[in-house]
Amino acid sequence: MKFKVKLTYPTVVRIGKKEYTLFPGKEIELPEDNERVKNLMGMGYIEPVPEKKKGGK
Repeated sequence: MKFKVKLTYPTVVRIGKKEYTLFPGKEIELPEDNERVKNLMGMGYIEPVPEKKKGGK
């Protein structure tokens, strides 16, 4: 799932065995069912990006 980074500075987080660099204002693909991701959302550091509908008006 894609998330938008709400931080004001770049941050590196480890989720499982993989490291992700979160850049302010950018979108990043993260595993939505992970506790670390849920914590980051709860703290307001990231927010889900709504999925765009394909082919619709």
